[in-house]
Amino acid sequence: MTSSVSRFTSSSSPRRAHRALTACTLALLLGAPAAALAQPAPGAVRAEPAPPAATPAAAPAPPPPATDRIAEALAPQSGGLTPDEAARLALRIRPSLRVKQAELRAAAARVDQALLNYLPRVTVAAGYTRLSRVENVLGAPSTAYVGTNLDPANPQQIPVQEGPLVARPCPPPLSGNCVTDIAGTAITAVQAPAFSFPVLLNSYSLTASISVPISDYVLRISQGYASASHAESAKKLEVEAEGLTVAADAKVAFYNWVRAKGSAVVATEAVAQAEAHLKDAQLTFSAGLISKADVLRLEAQVAAAQQVEADGNALASLAEEQIRVALALPSGKPLTIGVDVLHASVEPSTVQLAALQDEALARRLEIRALDETEHSLKKQVSLARAGYFPRIDGFAEGQYQNPNQRVFPQTDEFRFTWNAGVRLSWTINDTLTAIPTVTEAKSRVEQIAAQKEQLLQGLKLEVASAHAELKRAEANIDAADRGLAAAEEGLRVQNELFRAGRATGVALVDAEAEVTRARLRRVDARVGILVARTRLEHATGRDVEKASSAPR
Repeated sequence: MTSSVSRFTSSSSPRRAHRALTACTLALLLGAPAAALAQPAPGAVRAEPAPPAATPAAAPAPPPPATDRIAEALAPQSGGLTPDEAARLALRIRPSLRVKQAELRAAAARVDQALLNYLPRVTVAAGYTRLSRVENVLGAPSTAYVGTNLDPANPQQIPVQEGPLVARPCPPPLSGNCVTDIAGTAITAVQAPAFSFPVLLNSYSLTASISVPISDYVLRISQGYASASHAESAKKLEVEAEGLTVAADAKVAFYNWVRAKGSAVVATEAVAQAEAHLKDAQLTFSAGLISKADVLRLEAQVAAAQQVEADGNALASLAEEQIRVALALPSGKPLTIGVDVLHASVEPSTVQLAALQDEALARRLEIRALDETEHSLKKQVSLARAGYFPRIDGFAEGQYQNPNQRVFPQTDEFRFTWNAGVRLSWTINDTLTAIPTVTEAKSRVEQIAAQKEQLLQGLKLEVASAHAELKRAEANIDAADRGLAAAEEGLRVQNELFRAGRATGVALVDAEAEVTRARLRRVDARVGILVARTRLEHATGRDVEKASSAPR
């Protein structure tokens, strides 16, 4: 029995562990000691029979009327936990749901990034530069010819008239010939200095530029935004789908806890039954009707029942701790049942399996999430193909500089200049790398398509499994109800026979045990149909509509 408790710790085996415990309990209870209490065969020698008492042993008194311990243990309590409350609490703390929510926030951020790509790229810069000193001289000193009055005491430059130059005698006090213009103005050669301009060692600049990716608007930005939007939609659907899965798992965990609690009650009842058998056998042994071996066998049965009880209590404690951890319930808070699991509606489902599968394919959010992911990846293919083509960018720039590089000669003052244009560029390497990038993007689309097909097959099997489980649970409820009615009627008859002196206490205890087993089967069937309905509701996607209509 300890193996069944260890299997319960697995997230996929609580129901199998409970069934193993239930099977062991029923096997112990079904081992009725009728054979042990039978009369010995003629001629058989009894081992050391007890000496007959002076007075015959009194017949065991009839036990008090049996009460439905299971119904008492599973009765709804005010303020107790309900499946919907368990689902609500699980949605608040489940780590897997928080992971999906974080992925959604990341996808939403990528949408914002893609939207900002529609804006032109604007750049503002400010700078200061210290320049080294250089000599800025153009050419060497040269000779220039200017008009002059030739007065050594008061030389003055006189404008020279256009025309041919004439050689004539120089005016006194000069002697010889002079070169004059046609008006008689003397022409004199003077030394002209070399041409130079100032050197400014401090440079300040303020620059603002704007770049418009014209080709990207057509080939990249719109596809990138569409891809990010579809990816965000897929993440939203994944968050909703994960929430529905978490809610369904929480409800199933609640029902399994109720089932384990009922099994523990049955195990306790089995101990009481075995002890009653042992007490009755001891009285019979005192009367000399059975051997000591029969009594020892019943003592072993009591020990086995106590082991089953210990395993059942451990299973119930573990189930309770699991639901506390899953729902983050404090350890000091009493955990009670807040819903009636024994009187739920059991109207049989009339919907055919094919209709349920079609319903699941139309409603399940996982399919819609993969559809959005596929659309997103197809846009990624279009985005990768943009690398085949050259880029066209428009640009404009304004510069406010001191000195401004476009102003000549340079002056120590701020001047504003601007420029604008269109640029066509084609990076050959980008075109070559775009070919494998497109192939990779197409492979991702094919991968999602295959995953979608696999998901469709899995959903059909999930619906088929949930439908079969529901049909089995419906049949079990009918059988359990009929079995409980027969067991209760058998107990009533045994009570009447016992009061009339026509039945033994053993038969009466066996009848009570059969009632206990019938009540256990009823609890198992009632809880089983609730679990089956929860799983079928989630498998077909009916919980999607309920979640959307539920108040936030």
